[in-house]
Amino acid sequence: MINNKFSSEKQVPVATYLLISITSFIAAIGIGYYYFHYMKQGSTEKMDDRIFYLVLVLFGMAASALIFGIMNSYASLKGIQADVTYKFTGPVVGVILTVLGGFMIPKGSTDQFLSIRIFDQDKNPVTKGRVTLSFPHYQREASVNDKGMVVFPEIPYDHLRNRIIINVVSDGYASITVDTLLANFDPINLAVNQSKIIQIAGTVKDAADRPIKDVDIVVDGTPYATKTINDGSFRIPIADYHFGDRITLVTSHPAYEDKVKEFNIQSGEINKIEFTLNPLSAVNAKQKKK
Repeated sequence: MINNKFSSEKQVPVATYLLISITSFIAAIGIGYYYFHYMKQGSTEKMDDRIFYLVLVLFGMAASALIFGIMNSYASLKGIQADVTYKFTGPVVGVILTVLGGFMIPKGSTDQFLSIRIFDQDKNPVTKGRVTLSFPHYQREASVNDKGMVVFPEIPYDHLRNRIIINVVSDGYASITVDTLLANFDPINLAVNQSKIIQIAGTVKDAADRPIKDVDIVVDGTPYATKTINDGSFRIPIADYHFGDRITLVTSHPAYEDKVKEFNIQSGEINKIEFTLNPLSAVNAKQKKK
């Protein structure tokens, strides 16, 4: 609307509109910096929609106020110079259009990151194994890293609020399967229990790499024992042990020297224990039998 004469109404000083413009410009820059510096850096996990739209609304209001201030300050200056007063109405409409336009701007990729943390019964991270995610139409699988975490990138956003099945398999631990609803993309924490039985296996040979059968293998200080078979192999299942426990294996055979091996339990299946036995002399063999 253009009037050829000054309005009798009190005019707003140009400095006020300039102040609105400068303040809105600083606010818009600050909101934009906050979004790209903080919110974008945290994109490994889903950003809350409410926070995103709150920032968007604030940015839209700041941008609209900036435009409103620039237009009115320019109009006031032109009005003073040309002896003409300009009136701009409907700044609220500008705010609404800016905000609504921002809602229509896509946030970029809708793919999300889903991380799963695996712990044992003592809250220590489990650093080995594999995790399988089963979605309605496909599966994803990944290995557990050395921090006890599995990260699945590029999970479609439309999987949110869908049911998924999570299967965790790790050596030395009982496998678990979780059927759950994907309520958000926050990290999922899962606890696994150590297997109750630990398998210890290996071979016994002589210096010429020939297998020795009927060698007694005993877990020292326990009732757990077995004998080697024709190919010199043995297997002992033991219970009530945990990772980090130290055990001692002792061999015994009438014709060979006894050997001892000590080691820490690091997994649920230890299958590379090797013994090389030296034969006894005839005299020592007779003494051992006695």
